[in-house]
Amino acid sequence: MNIFRKAYSVAGVVLMIQYLAQLYFVAAAIFTIFQANDNARDVYAAFQNADKFAGLHRANGDLMALTILVMVGCSFGARYPWRTTILTAVVLLLLIVQSILAYTGIPILSGLHGVNALIMIGLSGYLVGRHWAFRGEPAVAGAAS
Repeated sequence: MNIFRKAYSVAGVVLMIQYLAQLYFVAAAIFTIFQANDNARDVYAAFQNADKFAGLHRANGDLMALTILVMVGCSFGARYPWRTTILTAVVLLLLIVQSILAYTGIPILSGLHGVNALIMIGLSGYLVGRHWAFRGEPAVAGAAS
């Protein structure tokens, strides 16, 4: 078994964990604001508290770029088919689009940030599941006992 195939699988699991962290951080930021009392002091405090989670959301997104770059490199090293390498690079492209969508300033366009995230999660999950390197070796059919 090629070490790059295993590294691709491990990086894929790390990426999936990062996606879960992204969902947690954005939910924590949003609900911190939503649950504030309806007065200026509480709303201001809620935004200050939510800013910590939003910062973690952004920092984790930046780390995801490194994880995806590792996956692209491992895809080359594992000699996966071009389709796999290209789809892994597409995840990186979608991450770049994700960062652009976050800062458009146009709410109807920025809303696609969440839709793009779901596409990224689906594509990454497909790639990790399809190329999982830790499956047991299949038994040889017709082997004598």
